[in-house]
Amino acid sequence: MYSLKKYRSFFLIGLVSMQFTACHLFESTKVSKQEIAKASKWSANDIGPSFNACDGLEGSEATTCFKNTISTSISEYLFDNLSEANQTIEEELFLSLRVDEEGFISLDKVDLSNALRDAIPDLEQILTDAILQLPQAIPAIKSNVGTYVSTEFQLPVRIIALESK
Repeated sequence: MYSLKKYRSFFLIGLVSMQFTACHLFESTKVSKQEIAKASKWSANDIGPSFNACDGLEGSEATTCFKNTISTSISEYLFDNLSEANQTIEEELFLSLRVDEEGFISLDKVDLSNALRDAIPDLEQILTDAILQLPQAIPAIKSNVGTYVSTEFQLPVRIIALESK
């Protein structure tokens, strides 16, 4: 019986000493929202999304190549697939595009006016299809994290359609 009490006191002493030495495991580091926002902002050291066709280009040249590749591809798709309009229309719309961490490009949002919807009822589907046929991109790299990140951007598209008769 005496040896059991002896072990119980050692157990209690061990438990108390573990509690004092292991407190650092329960500490949390709190990062302010301002610090997170500052670290998340795009900087000159970050690398935007790109395509294999833009290899070897850096900075603004790489960005221009990326935008031109998307614009050309979407323009060609629209030219080949927009055949009819219910009325003559000339309007600019904005596509919200996302390039995810794997380089897949998707359409997040389209700002279509009612007049544009009326003139070309299937325009949103055609734009979605145009985005889906884009090649897989090389995703953006956030330099302070050193990993691929998702990016979003706006693409203006000018639609000029004549009423089909």
